[in-house]
Amino acid sequence: MKKEQKTTLTIFGINNVISILESNEFDVTKIDIQRKGRAEKDNQLLYLINKLSFQPKFFDKQGFLQKYPEGRTQGIALIISGDIALSELPDYSEKESVCLLALDQIEDPQNFGQIIRTAECAGIDGIIFPKHHSATITGAVLQVSQGAFINMPLYEVTNLKIEFQRLKDAGFWIIGLENSIDAKPWYDVEYKGKTVIVVGSEGKGIREKVLESCDFKATIPMQGKTNSLNVSAAVSAIVFERLRQIQEKN
Repeated sequence: MKKEQKTTLTIFGINNVISILESNEFDVTKIDIQRKGRAEKDNQLLYLINKLSFQPKFFDKQGFLQKYPEGRTQGIALIISGDIALSELPDYSEKESVCLLALDQIEDPQNFGQIIRTAECAGIDGIIFPKHHSATITGAVLQVSQGAFINMPLYEVTNLKIEFQRLKDAGFWIIGLENSIDAKPWYDVEYKGKTVIVVGSEGKGIREKVLESCDFKATIPMQGKTNSLNVSAAVSAIVFERLRQIQEKN
């Protein structure tokens, strides 16, 4: 598989940094820590940092905040270099049960990061997103994921429709989460076996040409006056319904 998105990113937050240091999947080039901040008091974090071949750099609170004004850093910044996203999906032809999540027009980094975290918690096998019509992998996205990106394969592809056809040839069913007349309630759709769940943004939904590739459509009916869920909340509902189904099978 081609590894395309090898880049340098700044990662904040204790959980994120611990996940990265425990994974050994990235080159850690630099660590900055705020004196008397939360990170300096975390024993697990300090244990992992002490195992590195270099020492972190410490700043007083004013100096740290001046260098990293983003906020919500928990007093630590880590610079990594590594392969964040792959450009080719693996061969699933020999697999009997796989569930992938495909994102179309998810452009908000907060939603993207939360979706990664939710998908990892629900046992999704990978997330597909297009090079265009999508948020890119940034430090902000990874920070919101709370370290979940370490265990969640991410695939940045050129064309979702082409990838869907390849997956169909490998035995996948494509399910679009979309509010429409011919859509079934999300709990009446079967997600066992090989499936791809496609979601779009709250405002734009799934693009028509992508929706055409879907074999089935699922919807989450609203009971209140708000006519749509935040996309990360919708993802949570459908991926945990899928988890319920496969656990019920076992």
